[in-house]
Amino acid sequence: MLRAVHDALAGRAAAATGPRVTVGDRVVLVECTHPDHGALAGVAHRPAGPVDGVDPDCGVARLADGALSAPAGSVARAAGLATLNALSVPDVDWLVGDPMASLSPEVETVATVGLFRPAFKKFGDVAVRVVERDPGAIDPASLPAGVPTTLFSPAEAAAAFDGADVCFVTGSTLVYGGVDDYLAAAAGVPLVVLIGATASFRPDHAFDRGVDLLAGARVRDAEHVRERIVAGDCGTALHDAGLQKVYRPSNANLTGVQLPTEPTDTES
Repeated sequence: MLRAVHDALAGRAAAATGPRVTVGDRVVLVECTHPDHGALAGVAHRPAGPVDGVDPDCGVARLADGALSAPAGSVARAAGLATLNALSVPDVDWLVGDPMASLSPEVETVATVGLFRPAFKKFGDVAVRVVERDPGAIDPASLPAGVPTTLFSPAEAAAAFDGADVCFVTGSTLVYGGVDDYLAAAAGVPLVVLIGATASFRPDHAFDRGVDLLAGARVRDAEHVRERIVAGDCGTALHDAGLQKVYRPSNANLTGVQLPTEPTDTES
């Protein structure tokens, strides 16, 4: 999937200039300028570890290459993904909203790749199956009370997805690897959502691989977002600072969530 996104954006990457990379504790921001599209900005999840291999002086095209050539789980790979997200901005007519807060009443079982603790309170009265890279490291007492939760390893993903009404796959799998395997395992789930700021690129290639809904983040105020990333903010704090939750459906017949599939009068 990333190869297809990268190749589709190669021409735009070659024409873009002035890359600026901001690496925070949890988020990477990449900004650049394109002669036809002006200022562009994108973000991605920043993995733990040293900041190595990130050289903004190498040019936008080389930064974009980092999504493919840098080691999985590296900050350089995250910078490459943030670059692809920035370059994708002109191609996506995003809708504003949060799929995790918009489940349909008939949803009974949700599967997630990644532990979205803040989202548990949004799910309502549903069973949650969580696939985590190291489920044994999660203290069950740390999970939100009152939410029936079962933990699975990546090798058990197919079992976690079996019978689920909705599957949320974290965009962080693009940084750490495994996204294509998870999407293949979720092929039988009625609604598959690739979600998170890291998954903010042009959606057509995700749709080709079984994603029904791409839910990313749009940088509305790059200067403010940059300031808050430097200050160590992430999550809700960044959304309050100008990073807007957005989504794009593959078609107009979504099941499992209650979201508009066309722009509304309040879109901005």
